[in-house]
Amino acid sequence: MALTLPRPEPVELERDGSRLSFWLHGPADGPLVALTHGMSLDRRTFDGQVSALVEAGYRALTWDIRGHGQSQPMGSGLSMGQVADDLIAVLDAVPTDRAVIVGQSFGGMVLQDLLDRYPNRVAAMVVIGAPALGDRPGPVMRVLQRLRIHMIKAWPDRLLRRAFAAMVTKDPEVRADVTRATQQLDKRGFVAVSAAAMDGHLREQPAATHGVPVLLVHGEQEEGAVLRAMQRWAERDPTIRREVLHGGHLVNQENPEGVNEVLLAFLGEHVPAGEGEHPTGQATR
Repeated sequence: MALTLPRPEPVELERDGSRLSFWLHGPADGPLVALTHGMSLDRRTFDGQVSALVEAGYRALTWDIRGHGQSQPMGSGLSMGQVADDLIAVLDAVPTDRAVIVGQSFGGMVLQDLLDRYPNRVAAMVVIGAPALGDRPGPVMRVLQRLRIHMIKAWPDRLLRRAFAAMVTKDPEVRADVTRATQQLDKRGFVAVSAAAMDGHLREQPAATHGVPVLLVHGEQEEGAVLRAMQRWAERDPTIRREVLHGGHLVNQENPEGVNEVLLAFLGEHVPAGEGEHPTGQATR
């Protein structure tokens, strides 16, 4: 049975017009695992992973992307690079030199940008339900991606949020949590993060993995374009591990036990909990 953990108080960090909020769970000398949520969600999307990580000896960091959850206000805008830089600032505030980075959907795209620009800060990367940057979709999908932003701007707010929750999960309990989380993001933020995600989908230059261990996880019912993109990503690089689990786009919430099993096995191989880091980043043995 997973641990039932008390919720720690948030740590706040003023940065570029936003007050970023993050939470630390588990032993201070455990390897740090930083979890980044997807578009319009918040840190609670990883509630099913935090207790398992802590029980295994890891220190889990959850945070709200600017404009989401308790990281308010959004500031002047939101881009993929800005969110990646925000996470680096959070890691500096912990402080830690290197971390395992885990991201779902838009969060997984952000982490690829972070790894490409700050490879020395990453011990391993886990991407859940997100395509590789630079895996450009076909011409029809590129047009649809651009049209999607105009549709988001035009749709009534209430309809937009209902449609988004229905699109990302078929699980009623998870859908209720998505509905809760998305209410914390205003319409301007929804448009901004959607545009940032589109930029990731249309990015021409692939992001490199720099020899860092990478695990890809997706549900067998993942949206078709994302599923195929993750297949291509793993086929291009035989060092990348890909795990297909029962579930859909939010497989970490729909099937937390399955995700925890493959996540902890991957971490045990590449970043064992017995070789943790003090908050200063110095390894202990």
